[in-house]
Amino acid sequence: MENNAAPAAPAAPAVSSDAKPGNVPASKADNAPAPKASASPAIKVDENGVGEAPKKIFKLNVNGKEVEYDASNEDKLKADLQKVFGIEEKARTSAQKVDMADKLLGMLQSDPLGFEKQCRLQGIDATKLATEILYNQLRLQNMTPEQRELEEYKEKEKEAAAIKAQQEADAKVAESTRKTQEWAQKFEAECTAALNANAIPKTRLSLALIAQYIDAGLKAKKEYTVDQVLPYVARDLKEIHRSTMETLDGDDLLAYVGENLSNKIAKARVDRYKRTTANPVPAQKTVNPNPQNKVDLSKLKGKAYWKALRQMKSEQGIGLHPGAPGNF
Repeated sequence: MENNAAPAAPAAPAVSSDAKPGNVPASKADNAPAPKASASPAIKVDENGVGEAPKKIFKLNVNGKEVEYDASNEDKLKADLQKVFGIEEKARTSAQKVDMADKLLGMLQSDPLGFEKQCRLQGIDATKLATEILYNQLRLQNMTPEQRELEEYKEKEKEAAAIKAQQEADAKVAESTRKTQEWAQKFEAECTAALNANAIPKTRLSLALIAQYIDAGLKAKKEYTVDQVLPYVARDLKEIHRSTMETLDGDDLLAYVGENLSNKIAKARVDRYKRTTANPVPAQKTVNPNPQNKVDLSKLKGKAYWKALRQMKSEQGIGLHPGAPGNF
C-alpha cells in the first residue's frame, strides 16, 4: 500500500522561558560581531565650512588596459556618454553598410536576381547599372588596340586633372587660412600697441568696437587703420560706461564698478579736496628798507626808547609773527 501521509514536521527547538528580546547570553554576546562602520567616504570641509563632495573614480578596462575615469562632474559625464553613444551609432551604421556591401558582392556572383532585388530595396537601379557595364564592355571590345589605348589615356588624364584640381583647391584653402592667421596676428598686434599708447584697456568690448569701425570702412571701400578709429572707440567706451552707470544707484552702482574702482574714485575725490581747500600762505607785511624818519636811540630814554626800538624792528621785519612786539 502506498503511504499518502505527509512527512512529520521537524520538531521546533525548545525555547527557554527566560529568553526574551534583548536577553542574550553573555557567551554569545561576547562573540557577536561588532557593527560595521559606514563605508561612505568622509566629506571634506573647507575653511568656510562648506562641504566638498567626494570624487567618484571609476576603473575602466579600455582595450585591455585599466584606466581611471573621474565621474564627479555630472555635466562632463553626460557629455562623454553622448560622445560614446554617438561613436557607437556611427560604428554600427558603418558596419551595417559594410555587411550590406559584402552581401551584395556575394549575391552578385551567386544570386543575380537576389542582387537585383536588394539593389532595388536600397534605391539602386541594378538593371541600368548592368546595362551601362555591358555597354562599356562591348564598346571596349569593338575598339581597336589604338582606340583602347587612347581611351585609357583619356581616363588617366581625367583622373590626373581631378587630382590636380583637388590639390589646387586644398592649396587655396591653406593659403587663405595662412593669410587670415597673419592678418589676425597683425591686427591684434596693432590693437595692442594702439590701446597701450592711448591708455585704453584691451578688452573684448574695445576690440569689438575697433573691428566694427574697420569693417564698416571696408564696406564703404575705405581702409581705416586702428589709430584712425581709436578716438571713436574711446568715445564709445566712455559713453557706454557712463550711460550704464547713470542708470544705477547705491549698492547697484558699487557692485557695477567693483571694490577696487570704488576705492580709486574715493581716493581721487579726497586728493582733489585736499588740493582745493589747502590753507593759503599768510601774506607777509611789506618791510620798508629805507625808513624816512630815522631816530637816534642814544638820545632817548625810558618809554620813548622802547617805543622807538619796537618801531625800528617793525620797519626792519623783525618780530612780525602774530603777537610779536612791533606789530601795529
